[in-house]
Amino acid sequence: MKERFAFLRRAPSDRAHAAAAPAVLAAPKPAEGLWAILDPGCPKPNAVDFKAWPRCASPFWISRDTAVVVRSLPGARRGPTPDQSYRADYRLAAGDPLIAQVGTEKDGYLFLALTELSRDQQGRLVAASGAAFVCAKAAGGPIALRPNVNGCDTESPDGVRRAAQETLGDHVALSRVAWIASGAP
Repeated sequence: MKERFAFLRRAPSDRAHAAAAPAVLAAPKPAEGLWAILDPGCPKPNAVDFKAWPRCASPFWISRDTAVVVRSLPGARRGPTPDQSYRADYRLAAGDPLIAQVGTEKDGYLFLALTELSRDQQGRLVAASGAAFVCAKAAGGPIALRPNVNGCDTESPDGVRRAAQETLGDHVALSRVAWIASGAP
């Protein structure tokens, strides 16, 4: 079975532990289509043409379990094509805060703590505030063939949630994500 979250790798293996595990809440399903990452204080764009957006807004698309992020060099967004884009899997873990794991096992993961969730009439996630976070790394330990850059890959689910909650302490510094429109890149 495909692992859904790197930080949940050590799931209980026997029935006693599995029975004691809390019920898993369902994470909200994000609306599919064009989204914007908004720097603090940035207004939400109304236009689908992201080349007309303010520089404080960055486009990305969500389709099924995949996000496509478009990156441009400063000043290059108004050009005919984006500077580069990349595709990554994403998974959401329900709770407070909502945790997003973005990336691949091969390339590593970025973890995001999301709060202030907004839903549309169909219950889809259409906006949130949040920030990327890392988990504290233990000093020393065994040599790893793959670096654990974010510290969360080997952390317990409770440890990951604590790190996410600590990140959300400064609400002024949080970015916002907002759904703009349906469609594919």
